[in-house]
Amino acid sequence: MDQAGAVGVKVYRRLAVTAGSVFLFLGLLLEQLRAMDPGRVLGGMGQVGAWPWLAAALATWASFRAVAGYDLALHRHLATGVDPGRARQAGFAAIAIAQTVGLGVVSGALVRWRLLPDLGLPGAARLSLLVALSFLASWAVLTALVLMVLSSGPLAWCGLAGGLGLGAAAIVLLVRPRPWMPNLITLGRLLALAAADCLAAGLALWLLIPGDGAFAVFLPVFLLALGAGLVSGSPAGLGAFEIVLLGLMPGEDEAILAGVVAWRGIHYALPALCGAGVAILARGEALRPALPLAPPEIAEAGLARQGALRPHPGGFLAGRTPHGLVALTAVADLARFRQAARDEGRWPVLYKAGARAAVRARAGGLAVLPVAREAWLLPQTFRLDLPARAGLRRKLRRAAAAGVTARPAPHPDWAELAALNAQWLAARGGEHGFSMGRFDPRYCSGQQVIEARCDGRLVGFATFHAARLAGEAVWTLDLLRPAPQAPEGTAQLLVAAGIEAARAAGAARLSLAAVPIGCCPTERGPVARLGRRLAPRAMGGLAQFKAGFAPEWRRLYIAGPSPAALALVGWEIWREVRRPAVAGRMSPTARRDAEYEFASGRNPWQRGTDRPA
Repeated sequence: MDQAGAVGVKVYRRLAVTAGSVFLFLGLLLEQLRAMDPGRVLGGMGQVGAWPWLAAALATWASFRAVAGYDLALHRHLATGVDPGRARQAGFAAIAIAQTVGLGVVSGALVRWRLLPDLGLPGAARLSLLVALSFLASWAVLTALVLMVLSSGPLAWCGLAGGLGLGAAAIVLLVRPRPWMPNLITLGRLLALAAADCLAAGLALWLLIPGDGAFAVFLPVFLLALGAGLVSGSPAGLGAFEIVLLGLMPGEDEAILAGVVAWRGIHYALPALCGAGVAILARGEALRPALPLAPPEIAEAGLARQGALRPHPGGFLAGRTPHGLVALTAVADLARFRQAARDEGRWPVLYKAGARAAVRARAGGLAVLPVAREAWLLPQTFRLDLPARAGLRRKLRRAAAAGVTARPAPHPDWAELAALNAQWLAARGGEHGFSMGRFDPRYCSGQQVIEARCDGRLVGFATFHAARLAGEAVWTLDLLRPAPQAPEGTAQLLVAAGIEAARAAGAARLSLAAVPIGCCPTERGPVARLGRRLAPRAMGGLAQFKAGFAPEWRRLYIAGPSPAALALVGWEIWREVRRPAVAGRMSPTARRDAEYEFASGRNPWQRGTDRPA
């Protein structure tokens, strides 16, 4: 059976289950209705005064004001770029219609597609499913809390068991997140919205039920009935809602049913009509095509074509983890950066920020920790005859004795480089990502490539970001790929050849990139200690290799709103670096032309101002 057939079977199975539950609960409800007096039901509706109707209408308005926020919170988390007003409008219309006609995911997807055509039907369906699952999870948390606080006996124990199960689910969410999953911050927003929605909806029904029952007694029963209606999938939860409410709610069944009928009119029928009007009359305008954003003026701007980091309208290179909006190196406006993160339901985190950016972040109230050390060289004055570079000279002599030569490759054979990269990956077990480059011809063709050969055979290659910052050429080492069986000193020779090429190109500075702060044995901070504990072997070789060039070392920092946020987002960054997603979203390769150089006027906040002496 093909994939389409399998999906069709699942859809029909779901429809069959929904139809079965509808008939079951409607049958049970009809059995109860036979024992009731219709006149007393109508009389109960007549006993509701004008003020309860008005108050119920206001509570319904408050409920749907919260409902409109579900879509907005998820749009922001997913960074869809949809205008907040349109997101709220589509969310209100979709939920108002879907909760009344049933099959909420399907009907909600169609309404969202009508109002937000740029999402496409698959995108609208995913958003509808995410809204439904998020609300169900929020309802479960709220119900568990209410049962524990306001109930006693078996219901309280059910709430406790549900709370423990949801706590375990939250831990799983932290340990094994998925890109589409709302993070804990967004879930907190959704929980607050669901609480406002459910409390207002419950209040509307409570006001319409004749009698003087306490709201604290009514609320747990209402939430359980609401959940039964949600799970049944029937239009407006019809049947399942009434069965649970009548079975658990004390009082006369006719009076309760009278309030339910009135409530269904004011909380379901009226919003559904309004939502239908919005869906019919509103113009489903497509999003305006966004203009391509220029990468910020940093040496690592080329990473924007790798896919994990992208230019942000706030003027920085941004990456997203489940709980963090991560800006690489620095931002021009800290307040704007924090607001952008707050809108997305993420924490603002600066990663690999220089000393000046770290000082500004600390002054702005962010917690700051050293996270790495970057090695800088001055190609125009680089010399091999210094005592500190004696070990480097020995490595270069051994590579030369083995017949290895290294030089720039303006037109590399990408298939040959890919084959060597595959050998390197097999020997090393994979490559890192996020703020570290990965091999891809579309990505590397925008860089300076150095090849090492022995007897005409490729034995290694290196790539460098080449950027022009405020009129000054700056090179940054990105990929270093010596073949597993390459002669000793090949890696050093590749970097040395890169330094010579940078000197010939007039580059004023060259970065050998950063090493974890734990590579320095004198560092005693929490990040350094943790790094040495988690990867003791990796902490020595990389720093030793770069130290052979006797560079100037500069500390880099991570900054965030609190130590707890730094710990969580820092762990997520580490996971993204160590286990990057499949590289399949490369941006088009920019031509090597002056038109594509990063040559705009330099701002004082950018890290290149932290120069080596």
